[in-house]
Amino acid sequence: MKRSTFILALAASLRADSLNDVLLRMDQAAQKFRSLSAKVRKTDYSDVLSDTTVEEGTFKMMKAGKDKVVLLADFTGQDAHTVQIAGNQVKIYHPKAKSVEIYDMRKFTKAANEYLFVGFGNTSAELQKTYTVTLGGAETVDGVKTTRLDLAPKSAEAKKLFNLIQLWIPEGQSNPMQEKILSGKEGKDYKLFQFSNAKIRTVSEPALPASEFELKLPADVKEIIAGK
Repeated sequence: MKRSTFILALAASLRADSLNDVLLRMDQAAQKFRSLSAKVRKTDYSDVLSDTTVEEGTFKMMKAGKDKVVLLADFTGQDAHTVQIAGNQVKIYHPKAKSVEIYDMRKFTKAANEYLFVGFGNTSAELQKTYTVTLGGAETVDGVKTTRLDLAPKSAEAKKLFNLIQLWIPEGQSNPMQEKILSGKEGKDYKLFQFSNAKIRTVSEPALPASEFELKLPADVKEIIAGK
């Protein structure tokens, strides 16, 4: 194969979908999206401390009306914990400490931000209302061809929490296989969520029962109300 032909073939294989193509697929999927369950690997990196923490777990999320979701995430490991988002509350249960932190989402958006996965069931209009969405380019992730979208927050409040959200959308698909939230003074700190074994239910399928999102707490659990 001639060098020029090889380069053209390589470029074609790495060509990103257009931004409009990806957003159109997301719009089509959002109309049908009901719920998602998946395995997740979460990596936290602190540039100042040069420290990396990895947690693995499972999570379920479901649309509960316009702009509302319910979510239950279980993370295992040294700091095992369970996160529930329902209504205007975020609860983070730490079984070793037998304590549950309770946040009001209207006051503590940072607590919710870590676990509200962007790109699942969102329309392009919803994304562009909150973020400036640009095309990051074509990237191969774990052998899968993807298109990266970069989401820069518009609000001053959100800009205090993070610099950028990156989504990697597999070729021809509409939901991200991984999501990265960059923060810190120079955007060097990050949280990376990698999804696998994802199961998406559409509106034509039965909804997950409410019991799937219950946070089961022991009777002697200590409640910690954030901000008090």
